[in-house]
Amino acid sequence: MKFQIRQREPELMDQPGLSEDEHCRALAGLRRINWWSRSDAIVWPAILELAGNRAGKPLQILDIASGGGDVALSIAARAERAGIPVEVDGCDISPFAVRYATQQAAQRGLKQVRFFECDVLSESLDKQYDVVMCSLFLHHLDEEPAQQLLEIMARSTRELILVNDLRRSRLGYSLAWSACRILTRSPVVHTDGPLSVAGAFTEAEVTALAEKAGLTGFQITSHWPQRWLLKWSRI
Repeated sequence: MKFQIRQREPELMDQPGLSEDEHCRALAGLRRINWWSRSDAIVWPAILELAGNRAGKPLQILDIASGGGDVALSIAARAERAGIPVEVDGCDISPFAVRYATQQAAQRGLKQVRFFECDVLSESLDKQYDVVMCSLFLHHLDEEPAQQLLEIMARSTRELILVNDLRRSRLGYSLAWSACRILTRSPVVHTDGPLSVAGAFTEAEVTALAEKAGLTGFQITSHWPQRWLLKWSRI
């Protein structure tokens, strides 16, 4: 497979015919992969830094395309341990994912987290947040809607945007292929993991998207395993 050119194919998780049983197994598998790859640790330092410059009211955070809620719940748990007041929302286009994530929040006793159904590319958000983030979602989109998402995130944040996603590379593909088979038995994840890497943006490509979206002064940093983080602050 060539990795110089982005090769985006429809993923099984995005298909409307996916059964709830298959969806549940896939979300459970992704939870293990997010734990192994420490997705929450990639965005947490920027959130912690922002929280240190505030006092009083809770930090309001939105996780777009939150899926099973893994990152949103992990951020809320980290904030709770650090004594940082937060209100974390997660939105997703999938009603099943929203129900699943809500159940996970209840099981973990994280009352400061709520999930709601929303397609942010076609529906307006009803409020602004201090932090708007998304993890492992941008690669699901073609270039034009990916740029649109960055513009929506910029309009929806009062202070900070965080976008965490895969790097398209031969090493990233190999890691995804192996980790998806070691960490889960879900055939959906086995198929979608490598497809996600093949369809992911390089740092150069996401730089071009961010510039077109008008995000002046953004930063892109590299993270293990084969991830990048785009950070943009309004201040």
